[in-house]
Amino acid sequence: MMIAWPAKADEIAELKAEMKAQKVKIKVLETHLLQLEQKKIHSQAAAAPAPGPIVTEEEAPPVAPPFWNPLVSGRPVHIVETAGTEITMYGLVEATISGVTNAAPNGDSKLGFQTAWFSGNRWGLYGKTVMFPEYGLNFIARLESEFESPTGNMDTNGVLFNRDAWIGFESEFLGKLTFGRQNTLPRDFSNIWGDPYTSASLSTAEGGYTNVNNFKQLIFYSGGGSGAHGYGDTRLDNGIVWKKMFDSGLVLGAAYAFSDGNGPGGPNGSGTIPGAGFGRGSVQSAAIGYNGGPFHISAFWNHTNVLEAVNGVYTNNGLSHMSEGIGGNYEFDFFGLGVLRWNAGYIHYTADQGFVGTRTDNAVTTSIKFTPPGLFDYEVGWQDFYAHNAAFTPGGFTFNPYQDASGATDAGSGSRMTVYGSIIYHPVPTIDIYLAGDYLRTTGEYIASQANGHNNATEVATGVRWKF
Repeated sequence: MMIAWPAKADEIAELKAEMKAQKVKIKVLETHLLQLEQKKIHSQAAAAPAPGPIVTEEEAPPVAPPFWNPLVSGRPVHIVETAGTEITMYGLVEATISGVTNAAPNGDSKLGFQTAWFSGNRWGLYGKTVMFPEYGLNFIARLESEFESPTGNMDTNGVLFNRDAWIGFESEFLGKLTFGRQNTLPRDFSNIWGDPYTSASLSTAEGGYTNVNNFKQLIFYSGGGSGAHGYGDTRLDNGIVWKKMFDSGLVLGAAYAFSDGNGPGGPNGSGTIPGAGFGRGSVQSAAIGYNGGPFHISAFWNHTNVLEAVNGVYTNNGLSHMSEGIGGNYEFDFFGLGVLRWNAGYIHYTADQGFVGTRTDNAVTTSIKFTPPGLFDYEVGWQDFYAHNAAFTPGGFTFNPYQDASGATDAGSGSRMTVYGSIIYHPVPTIDIYLAGDYLRTTGEYIASQANGHNNATEVATGVRWKF
């Protein structure tokens, strides 16, 4: 025992020395790590932007729940959103108060609310589902309904989705192919030059003109559908429409609509007319356009076989109505004061009218939109139609283009000219407050129903519209 003890004491001393050395190493490592962390903090602080002013809770803007963010910024609201499917809700509400001269046959004027001046009041649902992601092919659909803001009534009695009710497919290779009630193809292609209130460039989306005013009438030359108010509608029932945009800027379109029993709400309901076929009672259209940077051009051809109605019964005799249109616009910097867009277009129209013979129209239009920096934009336009041998309705007014005039017994020739202008204030991107007006004048035997038998009418309107 006396011999073994010194050996154990030496082992304990060595163990203590080793532990002390390890503690020194750990301390050195901790010091090194602390230095690295301090360097990292200093480098992050140097790269970070300077702090902004302190905002108290009272001064901070309200934060909308995520669901409402699109609505606040003027974008459609996503009501369904999954990995492969999304459904959005959108809409527009507009109210107009106007004063109109020659609003009655005796020349009386009127003042008050009217059907919205610029845009049909609407709400709608748009859906998209990814079908084949490897090909970029999506299934798409739209349902859109129109109502009147002064009363809340449906725009077309008994028809919920009177603006759009279609399904289809879309991909970069295919383009957009849709089936159901939708715009006529010429309407979507001519709207870039028909008036100054639409998009300047072509796309596969549906477009349109202004809603209810004296210069809206140009849109009927790009109509031809057999919708809720008979032939002459600017939408297609039973329609098939294809559009495609190419990388070069070229845009192509084609459309076909089967015959229809006077559209939704019509005497035969909505469906193909017995005895009609591909050549009778149908609509055929083709269009081409080009987006060229600051300029955009388009042209269309449209043909409708209007089934003749005898004593309220459709016959199998097709009356040919046809229009061709070409136009475009150019956007340029107006001496550094803002963007000026100039539109111009021409449309030729011919129509079989049964007893009174063939009608021939030539229509021209031009307009300007000026958008300076700030919250205002300004529009002015002019259009003129010359109608040769245009049939009269039973009420004594000139038929709109593409309406069935087979029962007419008299016709006349004359012109219809309209000038118009507007000032629009945009306090926020989703709201427009406007002052607008137009002046209509007819010559010869052109009798415009809007003037109630007089040769002129003036409208002045103010209103507001909200888009979401």
